[in-house]
Amino acid sequence: MRQILVRIPIPGIDHELTLYGYGLAMCLGYLAAILLAARRARQEGQPPEVIHNAALCCFFGGVLGARAFFVVQYSTQFPSLWDLVRIWEGGLTFYGGFVVATLAVIVYLRLARRPVLYWLDVIAPSLALGLAFGRLGCFLNGCCYGDVCRLNHGGMAWPVASIPWYHYAEQHLASLGLGPVLSGGAEGGALAGALAATWTMPAIIPSQIYSIVNALLLALVLYVMFAHRRRNGQVILTFAVLYGITRFLIESVRADEASAYLLGLPTLLRILGMHETAAALPGLTISQNIAIAMVAGGGLALAALARSRGGQEVRLAPAGPAPARQRKR
Repeated sequence: MRQILVRIPIPGIDHELTLYGYGLAMCLGYLAAILLAARRARQEGQPPEVIHNAALCCFFGGVLGARAFFVVQYSTQFPSLWDLVRIWEGGLTFYGGFVVATLAVIVYLRLARRPVLYWLDVIAPSLALGLAFGRLGCFLNGCCYGDVCRLNHGGMAWPVASIPWYHYAEQHLASLGLGPVLSGGAEGGALAGALAATWTMPAIIPSQIYSIVNALLLALVLYVMFAHRRRNGQVILTFAVLYGITRFLIESVRADEASAYLLGLPTLLRILGMHETAAALPGLTISQNIAIAMVAGGGLALAALARSRGGQEVRLAPAGPAPARQRKR
């Protein structure tokens, strides 16, 4: 609930260093994920340098994918390709970062001749832990907010001028027939101030808190599962399935994404002449469509993995100490 944590004046120039809550949470999550994965590698007798190198690939690939997916998802708000690099303006998605970061790590592991599925299993709990920090950043920023809470308890009222406040203020004004007039400028600011004095935002579901708890539980489950897996790849695929299920459910209480059928089911039904059935289908967000694909793909991959007889060894031989360098005489 605090987008800006602190502003630090820079002596000698008329500027200040702004520390954003979302950025700090992302940095802390990134470091925590690296430390956890490197610790697991040491416990397994493997070089933590593999994690450090993979972390660099994950960082650049994750940021690029998360930003690109957001720009594509909300393409009407970004008319220029230059918007792809305007990360400081906000706008990242987990799914885009997850896909591109995973591909980047796989490419690195292949080039380094490392067992891909083994190392992805090592990284999987860290991925969930980093996600928890990312959702903490969402909470501080105010994005990824929830729908109106219908219960007497459990809802949160956000401060005036926060992202959720503006969203529900626009809905309130629309119900009065006033239209979107809080888009900015002096007039919009004056109206927002007047509205804050006469209107109270409804309590909404703290979806960010749900996401934080979900990610922490996933990290714990995957961390314990790693020691009991029977095939390399089970941990990362289990993450894909469990996260897909939980993300689908959490999306049902969020209010920041519009419905969009990427799976094409309503279109197919309309082609078949079933217009009433297509219209009666509940709306799914883009993230829910991707969640369905993750659960289906991850489930099929887990089933194929369970049926496989060969594959990589679950335990790798300890890497051993690095060879000593000869001293020059």
